[in-house]
Amino acid sequence: MVREVNEGSSELNISGRFLAFDRPQFFTIFVVLAILATCMIVYYVKQKKYKVNEAPKGFVLLVDMYVGYIRSLVIEILGPKFEKLTPYFLYLMSYILLSNIIGIIGLENPTSSLTVTLSMGIVTWIGTQVVAFKYQKLSYFKSFTFGIKNKKGNKIPLMINPLEVISCITPLISISCRLWGNIFAGGLVVSLWFYFLGYVSQNVPALAMFNLLAGLTVAPIHLYFDILCGCIQALVFTLLTMVYWTLAKGEEAVEQSESNVVVIDKKQPVVNKQVLVK
Repeated sequence: MVREVNEGSSELNISGRFLAFDRPQFFTIFVVLAILATCMIVYYVKQKKYKVNEAPKGFVLLVDMYVGYIRSLVIEILGPKFEKLTPYFLYLMSYILLSNIIGIIGLENPTSSLTVTLSMGIVTWIGTQVVAFKYQKLSYFKSFTFGIKNKKGNKIPLMINPLEVISCITPLISISCRLWGNIFAGGLVVSLWFYFLGYVSQNVPALAMFNLLAGLTVAPIHLYFDILCGCIQALVFTLLTMVYWTLAKGEEAVEQSESNVVVIDKKQPVVNKQVLVK
């Protein structure tokens, strides 16, 4: 009977580890989503009140500047054709940024869980493969193979290049663990510092009465680990996603093909620049 109970409890523990319903990050994820949804609704309501010729102010102006910044990054790194992906990168940047800095109000950072960062890394990795197949077609598989010639000059059948296979998988691990490691380490350092302040305050009556150490050090610590590092990591994750997708395009071939065409007429939309020069 005891064995059956122990086996049942172990199964519950294993399922709880995978589902993670009892972890504080699970609750904070919904808090972050609620805050983002509230901001979008408030922006939509306020933006509707402005007339066509009226300049935006306050919250609407701040959001417009933020959207314009993300849009400029998408156009500059990925190209004008990917401008339609601006809402995705806008949401990605906002979600990671809010998840990184929400710890300043005492909630657990969702990005301090490897499950959350790995999920976003998988989306980035899948997007990289989709872009690669869209622009490089079946030639994308050539990068994972190599040919060898023997002394007689005969070619050996194509072989898989393990280094290229590993280099295709490593971005998934690096982009996920970079974000998780920085946020988790920052939260751990802050927690250890507060435990240390509590230990010192218990042993020094004067400090325990006024709590001077906590009052003098809490602001700089949260400013660095929660706000500064959180903003930097959110920007790094977003930029790396854009860079991975740009590299997957085979940018040199795309730029070369686009530089040789100009739009002239609907009936004759494409013509070589050299013809125009002549």
